Amino acid sequence: MSTFDLPEFVTIPRTIFLMGTPESDLSRLAKAYGGTRESYREESPQHQVHLEAYAIGKTPISVAAYQHFVDAGGSTPAQFARQLEQPALPVVNITWHMARAYCAWISGVTGTMFRLPTEAEWECAARGTDSRQYPWGDEFDIAHATTRESGVGLMPVGSYPSGASPWGVLDMAGSVWEWTESLDLLYPYDQHDGRNDETAIGRRVIRGGCYVNPQGYARCACRFRMAPDMTNPFLGLRIVTDG
Repeated sequence: MSTFDLPEFVTIPRTIFLMGTPESDLSRLAKAYGGTRESYREESPQHQVHLEAYAIGKTPISVAAYQHFVDAGGSTPAQFARQLEQPALPVVNITWHMARAYCAWISGVTGTMFRLPTEAEWECAARGTDSRQYPWGDEFDIAHATTRESGVGLMPVGSYPSGASPWGVLDMAGSVWEWTESLDLLYPYDQHDGRNDETAIGRRVIRGGCYVNPQGYARCACRFRMAPDMTNPFLGLRIVTDG
């Protein structure tokens, strides 16, 4: 950890991966996790995405890391005094605007340009290049993540090393939802279509599920979205820097 309690960073090389869920799997997901096949259509079609190299935080930003921002005059999340009682937990109650403000601040004080991951960068870091369902493989296991099924509540960052992604990134299933830079737009993902425009108006994609959601939300391809000025006690952030 640095002076600012930043996580380690994992470099993802320039790569091609399959993003999303095949159309043929939508009915299977509905049977496994509830809903109808249309409930999962926003994950389809599965398609190739080319990514340049980047480095992503091995874990979400912790309360301890975010405290440096608050101490410097940054936005204070709701119930932050209570969060400070457990500084190793992921920070929560973060809006998209607060997440981006933290990125701007930590960039300024460290001299390294940090930002939120795009939706594609997040998914690639979570699942690697073999289209697995969860960071560790295709079958859910409560030993690898904290979700509703595990019943243990929110855990300190890095508590599940056995749940690492193929790249070695942790806590990408369950724990807390994480903001991405990307707008809530349909697939196929296209980094040039304006979906990663930081000035655009619209809901932003969040990823990963959280400790109160069932396992279906912890799948690597699962997409959800929130208005950028909204938050809740299950929503935090992870940061990246260009490789």
